[in-house]
Amino acid sequence: MKSTPWTAILALIIGLTAGGGTAARAAEGAPLTEREKAAHALNRLGYGPRPGELNRVTALGVENWIRTQLEPAKIADPAAEAIVGKLTYIQKTAEELAEAYRAEVRARNLAQKARAAAAKAEEEMNMAPPDNATMGGATMGDEVTGAVKKKNAARLLANPGPTEEELVVAQALGELHHAKLARAVFSERQLEQVLVDFWFNHFNVDARKQQVRAMVVSYEQDVIRPNIWGSFRDLLGATAKSPAMLVYLDNWRSSVAYEPGPREIAMAKKAQVENLGIAPAVVQTSRRGLNENYGRELMELHTLGVDAGYTQKDVQEVARAFTGWSLARKSGSFQFITSWHDQGAKTILGKTFPAGGGQKDGEQVLDLLANHPATARHIAYKLCQRFVADAPPEDMVKRVAAAFTKSGGNLRATYSALFTDPKFFAPEFYSVKTKSPFEFVASSLRASGADFVEVTGLPPRIPLRALEAGALLGRGGDRLSRVNRKTVTMHMIEMGQNNYGWGPPTGFPEDSSTWVSSGALVSRLNYALALTGGQVADARVHPGVMLGDKDADMAEEAVDALSKNLFARPLSEATRRVVLGQSVGAVPAGATPVADLPRVLALILGAPEFQRR
Repeated sequence: MKSTPWTAILALIIGLTAGGGTAARAAEGAPLTEREKAAHALNRLGYGPRPGELNRVTALGVENWIRTQLEPAKIADPAAEAIVGKLTYIQKTAEELAEAYRAEVRARNLAQKARAAAAKAEEEMNMAPPDNATMGGATMGDEVTGAVKKKNAARLLANPGPTEEELVVAQALGELHHAKLARAVFSERQLEQVLVDFWFNHFNVDARKQQVRAMVVSYEQDVIRPNIWGSFRDLLGATAKSPAMLVYLDNWRSSVAYEPGPREIAMAKKAQVENLGIAPAVVQTSRRGLNENYGRELMELHTLGVDAGYTQKDVQEVARAFTGWSLARKSGSFQFITSWHDQGAKTILGKTFPAGGGQKDGEQVLDLLANHPATARHIAYKLCQRFVADAPPEDMVKRVAAAFTKSGGNLRATYSALFTDPKFFAPEFYSVKTKSPFEFVASSLRASGADFVEVTGLPPRIPLRALEAGALLGRGGDRLSRVNRKTVTMHMIEMGQNNYGWGPPTGFPEDSSTWVSSGALVSRLNYALALTGGQVADARVHPGVMLGDKDADMAEEAVDALSKNLFARPLSEATRRVVLGQSVGAVPAGATPVADLPRVLALILGAPEFQRR
C-alpha cells in the first residue's frame, strides 16, 4: 500500500463508504431503472452479479427473479451441490462429531500428561551428576543415559503431532466454511444462502467455546438451514433445543438449586470430562443452580428486543422455565431432565404459568415470545436493516412487522412483504450498505468468474480445511505463517471477519461502519491484487469472460467493459480517473500502451463502487 494509486483508491473508499454511499445517490429522487433494480436485487438478495447476470435478470424481470428466489426448492443448483457433495466431514452425524471431539479431548489430556512427564524427565536429567562414579556395580553414567532416553521418549509423546482422529472436528469446521463460501459463489439459490447467514448471525453461537466446535456443523445444517422458510416459532424452538445453543449460553447446566453429595460430584465430573469433552479445569463440581444467560438473550436478542419493556424478574422467570433443558450424557443431543426443572409457578410478561409444567413451561414461553408484537417489530427491523439500510425507514418496518403478525410468523410471507414493499427499491437505498468481508470475497469471486482450484505447498500433517478452521478460531498462527499463498478464507479473516468464531451473542454487527477502517480496507485491496494476479491459493479468476465480445486492448475499453458487467451505473469520474491512470503496466519505448486486464480488474474490485451493495 505504498503506491499512490492504491492510496487514492483507499481514500475514495473511506470517504464514500463512511459517508453512506453519497456518490451512489447521484440519481436520488428518480426511480431505479430495470437494470438498477436487477443490480440492487442481486446485491441484496444475493452475493452480487456474475458475468452477464445483470442482463439475464433484467430480461427475466426483477420481480420474477425474486419470486423464484422465494421458492428455492424449485431451483436446480448443480454447481454448488457438486462442490458441497465432495466434502466428507460435514456429512458426519452430530453423534459422530461429538465422539470425535471427546477423542480429541482425551488425546489432548494424554499429551498434557506426556508434557508433564517430559518436564519431570528434564528435571531428573539436570539433577544427575556428571561423573561416572560406580554405584552398586552400575555407573552413574548408565543412569544418565537412561534419563536421556526417558527424556527423549517423553518429548516424543508430548509432541507427536496431531493424528487423523484429532483433526476430524477441525476438518468438519473448515469444510462447513468452505461449503458456505461455495454456496455463496456458485449457488443459484442466492437468497437462501443470504438467509442462512442472516439467521445464523441472529442466533449466533461461538465455535471457540468448549464443544460448540463439534456442534456447529449440525447447528447450521440441521437447525438453521431447514427452518428458514417455515415459521419463526419452529426456528426459535429448534435453536432453543440445539446442543450448540445450550452449551454456548450455558443452559445445559441450568437447574433448580441443588446441593449434590460427594459421590454425585465425582460422577458428574467424570461424565463431563469423558462424555462431553469438558476440560477438567472448568468442570462444575459445586452446587447446581439457575443460569440466566439463555433467558436473557432469548428475550433481548432472539425475540422481543432490548427495549421491549420486560424486567429482570421476567428474565429470571424465563430462566426458571428452561431449567432442565440439557444434554444427553452419551450422544450430546437435547434431553429434558425432569429432576433439574424448577416445578414452581412462574409469571412472565404478566402471564402466569401454573406449577408442575415440566418441559411444557419452556415450550409455552417460546409460544408467548414468538407471538409477541415486540418480536414482530424486532424481527422486521433486523430484516430491513440487513436487506435495506443500516437505519431502515420506520413505516417499512411497521409494514413488514404487520405481515409477520398476520401470517402467524410465517417467514416466507414476511420476506415477500419485505421485497415487495414500495420502499425496497427506493433510490435513496441503492448501494448504500458496505459489504462485510465475507460478502466482499464472495461477490469478488462471482464478479470475476472465479473457480476453486487445488491447493499445494501446505505445511505437513495439517490438511487445508483443518488449517482454515484454526484460522477461523484464531489458532495455528505458526502454521499459517508457513503457507506460501493464502486462501480466500485466510484473506477474509485478515479483513476482520472470522465466521463461526464471533464471541458476542449479538452476532456480527449489521451497521456498515463496522467494516470501514483503513486497516481492513488495505486488506481488501491487497486481496484484490492477489486474486487477480493469481496469488490466492484456492481461486483463479477469468477476467476475460467479463469482457463479453469486446476486444478491449485499450485501457478505456477494458475499464468500461468490466464496469458494465459489474455495475448498473457508470463508475464515478473520480474512481474512473484513478483506475484509468493505473490500468496500464510498464510500456517499452515506442510500444502501444495495452491494458493490463488483471490490474484493471483488481482496481475495479478495490473501487468504492464495488465495496457497497
